[in-house]
Formats: sequence, C-alpha cells, structure tokens
Amino acid sequence: MDLKQLFLVLWKKKWILILVPVIAVFAAFFVRLFGDWKYKSTAQLATGLTVSDKIVERGEYLNPYEIQVTFNNLTEIIRSKAVLGQVSYKLLKHDLLDTVYAFRTYNSDNKKSDFIIDVAEQRINLLNIIQNKIDSVVLLNANRTNEKLVQKVIDGFGYDYESLIENLAVYRVNQSDFMEVAFTSENPVLSAFVVNTVCEEFIKYYSLSKSSRSTVSIASLEGIVRQRKEYLDTKLEELKNFKARNELFNSEAESEAKLRQVKNYEDQIATEQQKIRGLELTLANLNLRIEDAEQNTGQKNYDLIVSLRRRIGEMNDRYIRGGQSDASLLDSLTLFRGQLDDAMRKVNESSKLTSIEIKELKNRRDEARVDLEIARENLASLNKIYGSIRYGLNDFASKESVGKSLEKEVEVARQEFLTAQNRLSDAKEQVVTNNVSITQVVVAEPAEKAESRKTLIFMILSGAVSFFVCAFAIIGLELIDTRIKTIQRFRQLTRLKLAGTLPRLPDPDIAWDVSLKSNGAHRLSINDEVRKIRFEIDSYQAKVILITSTQEAQGKSFFIIALAYSLSLLKKRVLIIDTNFRNNSLSRMLTAKPNLDLLLDNVIKHSKLIGTTKGNGKAESENTESQNRPYDHDLITRTQNEWIDIIGNKKSRLSPSEIIPGGDFRVLLGWLNSTYDYILLEGPAINVFSDTKELIQFVDLIIPVFSAGTSINQPDTDSITYLKTLKDRLGPAVLNMVEKTH
Repeated sequence: MDLKQLFLVLWKKKWILILVPVIAVFAAFFVRLFGDWKYKSTAQLATGLTVSDKIVERGEYLNPYEIQVTFNNLTEIIRSKAVLGQVSYKLLKHDLLDTVYAFRTYNSDNKKSDFIIDVAEQRINLLNIIQNKIDSVVLLNANRTNEKLVQKVIDGFGYDYESLIENLAVYRVNQSDFMEVAFTSENPVLSAFVVNTVCEEFIKYYSLSKSSRSTVSIASLEGIVRQRKEYLDTKLEELKNFKARNELFNSEAESEAKLRQVKNYEDQIATEQQKIRGLELTLANLNLRIEDAEQNTGQKNYDLIVSLRRRIGEMNDRYIRGGQSDASLLDSLTLFRGQLDDAMRKVNESSKLTSIEIKELKNRRDEARVDLEIARENLASLNKIYGSIRYGLNDFASKESVGKSLEKEVEVARQEFLTAQNRLSDAKEQVVTNNVSITQVVVAEPAEKAESRKTLIFMILSGAVSFFVCAFAIIGLELIDTRIKTIQRFRQLTRLKLAGTLPRLPDPDIAWDVSLKSNGAHRLSINDEVRKIRFEIDSYQAKVILITSTQEAQGKSFFIIALAYSLSLLKKRVLIIDTNFRNNSLSRMLTAKPNLDLLLDNVIKHSKLIGTTKGNGKAESENTESQNRPYDHDLITRTQNEWIDIIGNKKSRLSPSEIIPGGDFRVLLGWLNSTYDYILLEGPAINVFSDTKELIQFVDLIIPVFSAGTSINQPDTDSITYLKTLKDRLGPAVLNMVEKTH
C-alpha cells in the first residue's frame, strides 16, 4: 500500500477520524472539570545504598545494575500487601477512634457489599482485631468470619489494597540515594497520614525482615563451621593413624634416599654389563687369532699351494687347446688363482707367529674367560639386589601415594573450615556494624492546595491518542482486507490487462433498462468508463464476444447491458444471447422469450427467421423499422432500444453442450453474424461450472469480469491461469463495483 492509497483510505473514513477525537476531547474535558479535587502529599526516604562508611578495597566499585535492582526490590516491598495491609489497619483504627475528624465514613456501596454492617455496634470488636493485627504484624485471614467482617469494613471505607495502590506512587529520585513516596486523595490530611504511615510501616517491615535474615544466616553459618571442623578432625586422625601403621614419618626424605640407592645400583649394573661386553669381544678376538695361527702352521698350506698350481696348469692347457674361447674354464682359472693367492698370503702370515707367541695368546684367552665368569656372577648378584630394592620402592610408592592423597584431603578440609569461619566472622561483623540504613528524611505535610487538573493537556492527549488509535485501526483493517478493491491490487493479483472499471452504483436496478431514458442522470456516472471499455474491446475487431467471470455475482449481466447500450450509441446492431443456463438473469431482466431451442430449429430448417415481437410479447405489423429486421415472428425478442435484441433461454442445470448441438449453434452464429455487428454471450462462473469452457469454441473474444468487492483465492488463480492459455482470444478484463474516491 503506497502513501497515496493510504491517504485515500484515511480520507474515506475522515468522519470517524474527526468525530472520535472530538468525542474523546469533550469526554476528557467533562471528566477533568467535574471530577473530585485531589490533594497530593510526598515523603522522602534515604536508603544509604550508594553511600557507605565501610572501608572499600582498591578496585572495588559500586555496580549500577545491582543498585537499580535493589531499588526495584524496595519499591515492590513498599507496594506489597504486607506494608499496605498495616496502613489499611491504621487508617481504619484512626477513623474508628476519632469519629469527629475521621477521614472517611463507612459506605457499603464502595465494594457492593451483600450486607450492611453496623460499624458503631461492632466498633470495639473491630478495634480489638485490628490492634491484634498491628501488634503481630500479620494480615487478615479471610477464612475466619470475624476477620472477614473487618475486611468488609475496610472495603466500605475505601482503605482496601486496590484503592491504596491505585493512588500510591513510589519511585527513585533520578539516580540518587533517595526514594519518594506520594499519595493522592480527596483529603489533604488523609494523603499526608497515608504517606507517613507507609514510610513507617516499610521501615519497620524492612528492619524486621533484615534482622530475621541475619539471625538465620548466622545460625546456618555456625552449623556449617561445626560440620567443617568435624570433617577436618576426622581427616587428621585418619592421616595420623596411616603414618603410624606404615612408619611414614618423613616420606619425602625416605623417598629421596630410596631413589638414590636405586640410582647407584643401576649405575653398577650398567658398568658390569659394559665390562662383560668388552671381555666377550676380547675373547672372541683371541680365539680367532689362535685358530688362524694353528691352521697356518705345518705342511698343510704348502700341499694346498702345490695342488692349486697343478690344477691351474691343467686347466690352462685345456683352455689353450680349446682356442681360449671356453668362458667356464676361464672363470674356474680365475677362482683357483684367487685361492692360490690366499693360501700363499696365509703361509706368509703364519711365518710371522712363533710357537711361543701362540702360547701367550692362549694364556691371555684363559685369563679373559676367568674375568668374564667373574663379571657375570657380579651382574647376577647386582640384579638380584636391584630387584629387591625396586619391589620395596614400589610398595613404598604405593603407601606414599595413599599418604599424599590423605594429606591433600586434610588440606582441602582445612581450607573449607577456614573459609566457613571467615564467612561467619564477616556475618557477625555485619550484624554488629550494619544497622538499618533506611530513614525518612522528609515528613509528608498536608497539601495547601489541590493538584492541578491539567484539563488542557488531558484534552490534547485524549484527542491525539484517539485519533492515532482510529487511524491505526483503519489502516490495520485495510491491510488485512484481502478484497481486490483497487486497480493496482487487481493488476498485482491477476497480471491481466484491464480494459476499464465500473463504479459501484447506489441503486443496482438503474442499468437494467437498455433504453436508459428514465434514469439517464444516474447513467452519466458510468458513461465515460463504459466508453473506455468499448474502445478497448472494439480494437480487437471481434464480433462474437463471451462475457464470463471466475466467481458468481460479479456483475456480468450489468456489464453486458451497459456495453450493449454503449455500442448502440455507435449505431451498431447488438444481439444478446443468454447462454447462462444456470442463472438466466438477462432473460428475466429484459423479459426475453426462452426461444433459443426454437430458434436453432428454425435456422437449421429454413436458414432464416420469419417473425418479430417486442419486449412485451405483442406482435406488431410490418413497417419501415421492421423491414430492416431479419425476422418476422417472436423467436428473437426486441428490447426497448431499437439497436439491441436478445435471445432468451430457460433456466437449467444442464451444460450448453447438453442443451444445444454444437454444429447447430455454430450455424446459428454464422447466420447471425451477417445480420448483427456484435453478438454478446454470457457464461457462468468458471470456478463452479464448465459452461464457459464449452462456449469458448464458438466465440472470437472472451472478456472476464471481476468484482472489486471479492478476493482472489486459489480457484480464481487456477481459472485465471486457464484463461491465459487462450492467448489471442483472451481480451482485457473489466473490474466492476469499484468504490469511487474523491
């Protein structure tokens, strides 16, 4: 909805926007003028929340959010029934004791009581009950008959909770440490009395509740301290017994000594292992040298050399005789020559060691074997001792772990005990040093003059509020209205080309007379709109036109008659065929004879029409006018407009294809095309019936009609989609019953 349309919607409802604020302004004026005069008294409380004499540690600041929450809590306490209930009792006590200067008198109609109470007779009883409630600082119990009676009396005086809270105002003064309590009533002394009593009862209630909370808090903290002390003693005793059983007096020192002992034996084992590996290598080397020396001593190597030389000589002769081409013989020669060189090298080496040297090597080997056995025995002994120490160390570690766990539990218990003890000390200190800090610094006095009525301000506010409420209500109703209503909304919803609009007429019957002589003045309001539509339709150069709609009661008959009349002004002959068998409103409105079936028979049989009749059904003689007509009897009905004729039908639940043969109807239309300039047909609602779809095959152009007062629903959307599939045969739409805006 754009701004222009929004303004037009408001302009249409301008009288509502004018009358409602005016009534509201006059109502505010009379209420403020003839209402009771009110007197207001105010008292002030100092809370001490933002002012403190305590020593504050560096970096500690007041939290504004917490302070505001505290002020809100104080406000709710002042407004609570616990405080205002005591105020009600003191007000009633005052009026019962001082009947001369009583603030109010008992009125049973204040709360529409079911019975009247004789306050004078019940005075002593009422005072006793009230005084008891004031002394005990408790509220009345409505389940007790005598206390319920007191509540009825309080209601009759107008001192009940609802009446007091309605005129009581409690608020924080800006962002200061002060709170203001104000009360407004018809009596200045009453206002001051209520404010001072509220402050007094609030301070009393706050003091009692704070003292009670402190006592409960200290008692609970003392219980916690006792529990923590008992738990700490239990853990200390458990740790002491464990150390005594396992002889763990200095676990850290014992643990360090055992670890040093383990490290010492690990070093000795590593040294022995290294010594054993050295002796094993020395012994292996000596064995190898002795074996080589023994093998190279004697005739054995010399015999091997002689044998190798002989075989090399034989193979060399065979290789030469074979032409030096045998590769296997060459490889064998190479192998034997290598063995010969190795044997000669060993003979040369063996010649370097004497028998005495070989004997010394054997002695050294025997010594190495003895040292190796000794080292292995030492290693086995060290491993045995090391395993025993390690086993003892694991057992000690397990005990030490349990001891450490017990010591940790003792430490945690000690910390919890100290924390609880500190909290108890702080709580006791607060009880001693922190007294009730809330005090009444300003006492309420009776007001000298009544509060200003501010009549003009209330009149302006009431007028402005009522205007904007009405405007928002109108706009809201307009936004939730799903009707088409405007051209812009029609185009958004349908995406169809629009030929024009027809306005909503005050009298829907003015268009049924096609001559329009008797009500031409009313017709002037739609003439221009119909001319626009006529021009758009005439541009399609179609002769047979079907007027249809998606829903029923969209104004098709009205539009057909209006269009026929507009075409008659161009001296065009127009024939209306009522093909809406579901609702033959055209036939009834124009008093047409239901002769569509007879006309079809005559056309097929004679290929011409023979008679003529007027709309009143009476035959007339031939004249100049009738000579230009294509008929001679009453099959086609004449209307009061000489350029417009109509073929009526009978109302039926059958569809067109079931009533009129398709071929015959096409012959009839072909014959009528030569006689009339335009033939207008009416089709039923597409959403409900299939008639329009059956008639589309006979026409040149389809004109859909929509009512601005209807909504586009899903069946309409489906029907519009179907119409768009007709492409060139779909003409522009007509929006009917549009509200005119000026």
